[in-house]
Formats: sequence, structure tokens, C-alpha cells
Amino acid sequence: MNKTRLLLTASALLCSGALHAAANCPDVPESQWMHVLDMQKKIVNEYGFAIKKFQTDGHCYEIYGWGKSTDGKRFEKIEVYFNPVTGEIVKKKVEE
Repeated sequence: MNKTRLLLTASALLCSGALHAAANCPDVPESQWMHVLDMQKKIVNEYGFAIKKFQTDGHCYEIYGWGKSTDGKRFEKIEVYFNPVTGEIVKKKVEE
């Protein structure tokens, strides 16, 4: 029983670390980051995403929200990581 619990815990830690590693944002001081309100404006106005939740995750800005599908006919749930200095998308995941 203890071995199983240890294995499950180790697997969860490895998986969570892999998700953060995939969002490759620069390790720069927050004083160099784009202001939160400017970032949110960029997300809505330039990328066209609707923000449900906005947060900082490690060295990235992250949102949960909605974006238009590739065919432009519907909205889909998304999770997106942004470079906090430039505002560029570094990782986007469409939730199914």
C-alpha cells in the first residue's frame, strides 16, 4: 500500500513539473514584466481571447478562458501561457 502511494505521489510531481517546464518563459525580474492591465488589454484586443481567470504561474502570465476555434465558427475553452515581457504566447492548450 505504501509503495503504491509513493509511486502515485512521485508520478504527480513529475507530471506537474513537466507542465511548467513546457511553458518556457524568461526568468526576469517582475519589474521588467508588462503591466498586468496592459497584458490583459493585449490578450483581449490583439489575441481576441475572453478571460475567465488571469494569474501568474512561475515566470509566465497565464489565463483560462475562451478563444475562437481555428474555423472561427465556435468558441473553445483555452489555457494560455504568455511571455510576461513581450506578451507573446509561449504555450496554448485547447480543452476538450
